[in-house]
Amino acid sequence: MKVKLNNSFLGKECYIGSNTEPIVLNLITGKTHPPKPNEPISGKTGTVESNEEGTILTISHNSLVDNSFAAPGVNGCGEGFSSVIDPLVNARLGLPSAAGTNTAILEGTLKQANAEAVRNH
Repeated sequence: MKVKLNNSFLGKECYIGSNTEPIVLNLITGKTHPPKPNEPISGKTGTVESNEEGTILTISHNSLVDNSFAAPGVNGCGEGFSSVIDPLVNARLGLPSAAGTNTAILEGTLKQANAEAVRNH
Protein backbone atom coordinates (compact mmCIF):
# COMPACT_ATOMS: atom_id res chain seq x y z
CA MET A 1 0.00 0.00 0.00
CA LYS A 2 0.96 3.63 -0.09
CA VAL A 3 -0.20 6.34 2.31
CA LYS A 4 -1.31 9.68 0.93
CA LEU A 5 -0.29 12.82 2.80
CA ASN A 6 -2.47 15.73 1.77
CA ASN A 7 -2.50 19.38 2.69
CA SER A 8 -2.03 22.64 0.81
CA PHE A 9 1.74 22.66 1.40
CA LEU A 10 2.38 19.02 0.42
CA GLY A 11 0.07 19.03 -2.59
CA LYS A 12 -2.06 16.20 -3.93
CA GLU A 13 0.68 13.76 -4.98
CA CYS A 14 2.58 13.23 -1.71
CA TYR A 15 2.83 9.57 -0.69
CA ILE A 16 4.71 7.36 1.73
CA GLY A 17 5.54 4.44 -0.53
CA SER A 18 4.81 4.06 -4.21
CA ASN A 19 3.59 1.53 -6.74
CA THR A 20 7.16 0.30 -7.17
CA GLU A 21 8.13 0.56 -3.47
CA PRO A 22 4.94 -0.06 -1.46
CA ILE A 23 4.50 -0.49 2.28
CA VAL A 24 3.86 -4.22 2.66
CA LEU A 25 1.76 -5.20 5.67
CA ASN A 26 1.18 -8.78 6.78
CA LEU A 27 -1.66 -8.20 9.22
CA ILE A 28 -2.37 -11.11 11.55
CA THR A 29 -4.61 -11.94 14.50
CA GLY A 30 -1.87 -13.89 16.33
CA LYS A 31 1.35 -12.88 18.05
CA THR A 32 3.99 -11.09 15.97
CA HIS A 33 7.71 -11.88 15.90
CA PRO A 34 9.23 -8.53 14.93
CA PRO A 35 12.88 -7.62 14.62
CA LYS A 36 14.27 -5.49 17.45
CA PRO A 37 13.69 -2.93 18.82
CA ASN A 38 9.95 -3.75 18.51
CA GLU A 39 8.49 -6.22 20.98
CA PRO A 40 5.83 -8.82 20.07
CA ILE A 41 2.21 -7.69 20.02
CA SER A 42 -0.95 -9.74 19.51
CA GLY A 43 -4.08 -9.27 17.46
CA LYS A 44 -7.32 -11.14 17.97
CA THR A 45 -10.10 -12.65 15.96
CA GLY A 46 -13.34 -11.03 16.96
CA THR A 47 -16.84 -12.45 16.91
CA VAL A 48 -17.64 -14.28 13.65
CA GLU A 49 -21.21 -14.27 12.31
CA SER A 50 -22.89 -14.72 8.95
CA ASN A 51 -26.19 -13.60 7.54
CA GLU A 52 -29.10 -16.07 7.28
CA GLU A 53 -28.16 -17.09 3.72
CA GLY A 54 -24.50 -17.58 4.67
CA THR A 55 -23.40 -15.19 1.92
CA ILE A 56 -21.98 -12.37 4.08
CA LEU A 57 -19.40 -13.08 6.78
CA THR A 58 -19.00 -10.45 9.52
CA ILE A 59 -16.11 -10.37 12.00
CA SER A 60 -16.76 -7.82 14.76
CA HIS A 61 -14.28 -6.51 17.36
CA ASN A 62 -11.37 -7.72 15.24
CA SER A 63 -7.74 -6.63 15.74
CA LEU A 64 -5.15 -7.19 13.01
CA VAL A 65 -1.53 -6.29 13.78
CA ASP A 66 1.91 -6.06 12.16
CA ASN A 67 5.09 -4.57 13.58
CA SER A 68 7.64 -6.21 11.29
CA PHE A 69 7.39 -3.99 8.21
CA ALA A 70 9.69 -1.37 6.76
CA ALA A 71 8.38 1.99 5.55
CA PRO A 72 9.97 3.73 2.54
CA GLY A 73 10.41 7.46 2.23
CA VAL A 74 7.96 9.92 0.72
CA ASN A 75 7.83 11.06 -2.86
CA GLY A 76 5.94 13.72 -4.78
CA CYS A 77 5.55 16.13 -1.85
CA GLY A 78 5.48 19.81 -2.70
CA GLU A 79 4.71 18.95 -6.32
CA GLY A 80 7.35 20.74 -8.44
CA PHE A 81 9.52 21.23 -5.35
CA SER A 82 9.62 17.55 -4.31
CA SER A 83 13.41 17.39 -4.57
CA VAL A 84 13.52 19.89 -1.69
CA ILE A 85 10.31 19.01 0.21
CA ASP A 86 10.61 15.18 0.19
CA PRO A 87 13.83 15.15 2.29
CA LEU A 88 12.28 17.61 4.77
CA VAL A 89 9.16 15.46 5.19
CA ASN A 90 11.28 12.30 5.50
CA ALA A 91 13.38 13.93 8.23
CA ARG A 92 10.28 15.09 10.11
CA LEU A 93 8.59 11.66 9.91
CA GLY A 94 11.73 9.56 10.41
CA LEU A 95 11.50 7.96 6.98
CA PRO A 96 12.57 5.68 5.52
CA SER A 97 12.30 3.44 8.58
CA ALA A 98 13.53 -0.11 8.98
CA ALA A 99 11.52 -3.19 9.87
CA GLY A 100 11.12 -3.38 13.63
CA THR A 101 10.52 0.36 14.06
CA ASN A 102 6.92 0.57 12.79
CA THR A 103 3.57 -0.68 14.06
CA ALA A 104 0.20 -1.06 12.34
CA ILE A 105 -3.00 -1.98 14.21
CA LEU A 106 -6.32 -2.30 12.38
CA GLU A 107 -9.30 -2.63 14.69
CA GLY A 108 -12.96 -2.79 13.80
CA THR A 109 -15.45 -4.83 11.84
CA LEU A 110 -14.67 -6.73 8.65
CA LYS A 111 -17.28 -7.97 6.18
CA GLN A 112 -16.60 -10.43 3.40
CA ALA A 113 -19.00 -11.21 0.57
CA ASN A 114 -19.06 -11.72 -3.17
CA ALA A 115 -20.45 -8.99 -5.46
CA GLU A 116 -23.80 -10.73 -5.93
CA ALA A 117 -24.41 -10.96 -2.19
CA VAL A 118 -23.63 -7.24 -1.79
CA ARG A 119 -26.01 -6.27 -4.63
CA ASN A 120 -28.78 -8.38 -3.13
CA HIS A 121 -28.27 -7.15 0.44
